[in-house]
Amino acid sequence: MDRVDGSPLHWHSRKKELRYHAAAARLRIDVTGAGLVITKALRGEVRRRVLLAMSRFGPEVHGVSARLAELRNPLGGVDQRCRVRARLQSGLVLRAEAVNGQIETAVGRSAARLALHVAAALAAPMRVLPSRS
Repeated sequence: MDRVDGSPLHWHSRKKELRYHAAAARLRIDVTGAGLVITKALRGEVRRRVLLAMSRFGPEVHGVSARLAELRNPLGGVDQRCRVRARLQSGLVLRAEAVNGQIETAVGRSAARLALHVAAALAAPMRVLPSRS
C-alpha cells in the first residue's frame, strides 16, 4: 500500500495510523441545543466537522461536546453560536467558541479553534501545580 504522494507506507506507520483512526471512530461527540432544534442532518454535520478536526489526535481526546444556540444580535438579527469542549486523556478540559450567522460556519470555526488548543496543550510540557495546604 502506498501513500497519496507515492511513497511506500511501512507496516509500523500503517499500524499507528490505523490505531489513531480507530480511536477517532470511538470518539464520543455529544451535540446539544439551547433554544435550537437539532435535526438529524444538523447533528450529523456537527459530528462530521468535529471528527474532522479532532481525529488527528487519536486516543488523546476522550470526548467532545458541542452546544449550539441562537443569540440575539444587538443590530436586530439572529446569530448562531457553537461552544465546544474537549476532555483530554490527561484530565484537561479545553473550550472554544465561535459566533456566526450560519450554524455550519460557527461549528467549523469552533472545531478548528479547539483543534489548535488541543495541539498546543499536547505540545506543551505538563506543568504540575503546587498543592494547596
